[in-house]
Amino acid sequence: MKKKITILLLISLIVPLLVYGQERELPKPLKSGIQAFGRGEFDQALLHFRDVILDSSLKKYYGDAYYWIGRSHLAEERIEKAAQNIDFFIANYNGHPKYPDALYEKGRLLYLQKEYEKSIRQLYEYVENYPSHDYNSNALFWIAESFYALGHFDKADKMYSAVIRDYPRSYKVEAAQYRKSLITLKQREQDLLKLLKISHEEYLKALEDFQQREKSYEQALSSYQRKLSAATDERDNELINELNSDLASKESEIRRLEQKLNEQRSRLSRLQEKIDSGVQTRDTPSVTTQDADKDQVEQLLELKNRALSLKLFYIEWLQKNRESNS
Repeated sequence: MKKKITILLLISLIVPLLVYGQERELPKPLKSGIQAFGRGEFDQALLHFRDVILDSSLKKYYGDAYYWIGRSHLAEERIEKAAQNIDFFIANYNGHPKYPDALYEKGRLLYLQKEYEKSIRQLYEYVENYPSHDYNSNALFWIAESFYALGHFDKADKMYSAVIRDYPRSYKVEAAQYRKSLITLKQREQDLLKLLKISHEEYLKALEDFQQREKSYEQALSSYQRKLSAATDERDNELINELNSDLASKESEIRRLEQKLNEQRSRLSRLQEKIDSGVQTRDTPSVTTQDADKDQVEQLLELKNRALSLKLFYIEWLQKNRESNS
């Protein structure tokens, strides 16, 4: 695939040179520079383009030289130097045949400089002013890439779709399709993470509620214990009935809270399985709550055991009390 893209790029560079040559006769330094550029000899091309600028008799070709100097620096990923020369060309040669190309290159340079919003505005202006220009499909793709980099996935998806729909022969189609698949995965992952966050918050709230109620139950049971220690024989049966009723009510409430917590744990587990089973992307870290859940479950089990121990204590005490009174 890389080989295919490279061939297409070379064709896109050679064809303008042929058209250039048909429109007007180029001076030798400029022609040699364009040919070197087409062969991928960018530093050699720069030397030829600078020869044009240093020759006062070739002043009418200065615009060509600055444009190609910018393109040569861009090809070598010298972004700042490329931007300086393209900006100079745009500011001084707005009637040049390569002016629309320079506007497109400016938008692409802004993207490479991570000036995504400026890149979007620049490329939109280029597409609106030159709707039939050769680089329109590329411009739409880089607009989509800028939206993607900004996290505006819905807008990016629309622009990628426009590339695929309106320019089916563009070599950007495959990249656009890949980006669309990534956006679908990201949107699904965000939805699941949102649900996971909500469920986890509900789980923590239920745990806090359970702990607060357990604390109040312990205080109440402690009070009952004091009452039992101080109770007279005449009041034993009445107090025993009262304690049994209160204990049954509190045990019912504990079971309700435990059921709610189990439901929350099950929901968290299902969401976690969905995320771990295929929603994650190469650059998205795994989300796990297993350690936190383990600690919380251990706390709940400890609280439940304490409640059951208290219950057993009172059952044994009541049985012994009945036997001693009989």
